[in-house]
Amino acid sequence: RHAEVLVRDVMTAAELLEVMAFDDVLHARVGDVVAALRLSGRQHALVIESAEQADGAAAMRTVRGIFSVTQIARQLGLPLQLTHDVARTFAEIEAAIGA
Repeated sequence: RHAEVLVRDVMTAAELLEVMAFDDVLHARVGDVVAALRLSGRQHALVIESAEQADGAAAMRTVRGIFSVTQIARQLGLPLQLTHDVARTFAEIEAAIGA
């Protein structure tokens, strides 16, 4: 039943998330991001920045943003698809970038 569904039942586990380093995408082109998402088969990727700790502890990781295929398509003025046909969406985005 809906009342029994917990967040852990619907969220994606951290180890299954697509993550991109902030330094790697800071000057990347949209086509590079789309290609990386396509290669991973994901529609979303977190952008993470790591900062060294002064006390020698593990690096502090901060979420700086998220890439979304849907948002990229929207900002490029591409029609949104009502289905979850990822390959078609990537093809449309790549066609717009190449134009």
